[in-house]
Amino acid sequence: MILTVDNAGTRVSPALDIAFLTDPGRVRNINCDQCLVLDAHSLGDTLDAFLLAADGMGATRRGDTASRMTATLLPEEFRRLLAAHEGRPTRDDLATLLRSASQRANEAVWRAGQQDPDLRGMGTTCIAAAVTGDQAVLCHAGDSRAYLLTNGEFNQLTSDHSLIQEIVPTDDESVELEGRFGTVITRGIGLTRVLDADVIVTPLGHCDTLLLCTDGLTNMLADERIAAILARAESAEAAARDLVAEANAQGGIDNIGVVICRGPEYVPFEYQPRRALPIDRNDAPAGSSKRKNRRRNQRIGALLPIMIIALALLSVALFIVDQQRRVLLRANAQLRQELDQTRSGRPK
Repeated sequence: MILTVDNAGTRVSPALDIAFLTDPGRVRNINCDQCLVLDAHSLGDTLDAFLLAADGMGATRRGDTASRMTATLLPEEFRRLLAAHEGRPTRDDLATLLRSASQRANEAVWRAGQQDPDLRGMGTTCIAAAVTGDQAVLCHAGDSRAYLLTNGEFNQLTSDHSLIQEIVPTDDESVELEGRFGTVITRGIGLTRVLDADVIVTPLGHCDTLLLCTDGLTNMLADERIAAILARAESAEAAARDLVAEANAQGGIDNIGVVICRGPEYVPFEYQPRRALPIDRNDAPAGSSKRKNRRRNQRIGALLPIMIIALALLSVALFIVDQQRRVLLRANAQLRQELDQTRSGRPK
C-alpha cells in the first residue's frame, strides 16, 4: 500500500539545498547511525536526489555493521534498478524500486547475521527517500522518522514501527510508555528474511523542507523544538549542525543522524506552533482515517494472541476448578456413606 500525504506544493528545481550529519552523541563511543545523499548526477540525472538515514540497533548486537551495510547496499541496489528501468520512473515505479532495493539490502543483512555468529541478531532502522520534481517517495522500516516543514506547519510523515506505538494510539500524547519501558522495534532491515516496509508519497514544494532523522534526535528534542531550529536556519548545513548540537546539549544519550533537503526558494522564518483544535471525526481527512484504522488494526492484531492465551489459561483454570469440585463432591459422598455405615452398625 502507498500512503499519499495530501499537501499543496509546487515543483522543486534541481537546485536543492541538502546536507546530512551524524554524531555519536555524548554517551556512546560507537556510532551506529549512517546517513547518505546521492545527487542527480549519481542517479543518472533521472532523479533530483536520494536520501537515507539508518540507525543500527545496539552496538553490542553489531548495529553499526547493519547500518553500514544498509547504507552501502540499499543505494547500490536502487541505482542498479533505476538504471535498468526504461524511461523516467513514475511515483508507483519509484515505490516499487525503493521496496525492491530495501528488500534486497534486508536479505543481505539478514543472511550475514545467519552465517556469522558474531553478527547474529543485528538489524537497523532505515528511511530512504527518492526526490523528484515536486514530490518525494519514501520507504521506511523502524522508528527513524521523516518530517515535512511546509506552509508554516511541521508534520510527521511516518509512523514508528515499535511495539508500544502499534498497540497504543500515537496521537495520545499522555502516553509515554516507551520512555519508561524502552523501544522494541517491530520492523527493520535484517530482523527477518522478508521486510515489511511502508511507502509514503508527499508533495515537496519549492519552499518546503524535508527532514529524515534517527531517534537520537527525536528522543532528545520535542517536535516543536526541532521545527523551530529547522525553520530559522540559514541553510540545510546550518540546520543539521544546529539540530545535532541541541540534541547533544540536551544530553546526547544516543547517536544522532539527520538528513535535510530544502527547496531552492526556502526562506528562514520563526516557527510558531499552532494550537491544536478539537477534531471533528466526521471531517477527518481520509488519509488520517486510514492511518488510524491501520493503527487500530495493528493494535487488534497485537492484542489477539494475548487474548487467545488468556482464554486458554482461563479454560485450563476452569477445568482445574471443575476437577477439584468433582473430587470434593466424591470425597463428601464417600464420607457420608461411611458415617451412615458407622451409625447403622451401632447397637440401639
